[in-house]
Amino acid sequence: MPHALIIDDNIAISRAIEHYLADLGFCTFDHTLTEHQALAAARQRRPDIIVIGDTIAAGCAIRAARAICEDGVVPVLMASGDPVLAARRLARASSYDGPFRINQIDEAVALALESRPVVH
Repeated sequence: MPHALIIDDNIAISRAIEHYLADLGFCTFDHTLTEHQALAAARQRRPDIIVIGDTIAAGCAIRAARAICEDGVVPVLMASGDPVLAARRLARASSYDGPFRINQIDEAVALALESRPVVH
């Protein structure tokens, strides 16, 4: 059962992302508002994908995603209303594709999952 971790302090956006991911086969979700909550949720259940938003209530979503990925690669998508700001924040990412519009989330998820290295 694919599991998604959504790190964003806007519950309406988080629920919209969940809706799109559910249509793509994701079955379970953790919604977190802070870096600390995201790290705790990932310790409880390792996500198959992480979606981060522009802002969170406390901490840094990008730092949380990087910490979670230290134990193994997890695709990370950033949902942003400001593609220029997102590009600046992701300039030091290991890989970067996009931006994608919300109605292209299926394309973004497919690309992220295809790019994930397979560990044997």
